[in-house]
Amino acid sequence: MSINIASAAGAYTDAIKRMAEATQGADGGAVKNPVQSFGDVLAQQVTNLESTGKASEAAATKAAAGQGNLVDLVTQVAEAELMLQTAVSVRDKVITAYQEIMRMPI
Repeated sequence: MSINIASAAGAYTDAIKRMAEATQGADGGAVKNPVQSFGDVLAQQVTNLESTGKASEAAATKAAAGQGNLVDLVTQVAEAELMLQTAVSVRDKVITAYQEIMRMPI
């Protein structure tokens, strides 16, 4: 399984931009508590993954019924596949990090 580096870098850049926008108040000042926990960010991304999967399934159902656009279907499926690959990659990195921590001498 290979991951497109350009897509991953673009997703990272988009996430940083969204985080920067979230830290700005309505008047352009900083929000008092912009920091989210890792668990909150992870939960948000899982929710995004779930909604992308549902959108992909809905596009496939429409295409099977002859009502959907084939280009939209392929786009939705590719997006869902990329998000799933990213989630699996993050999971693997977390497991590897945990294993490394467990191997550390005390």
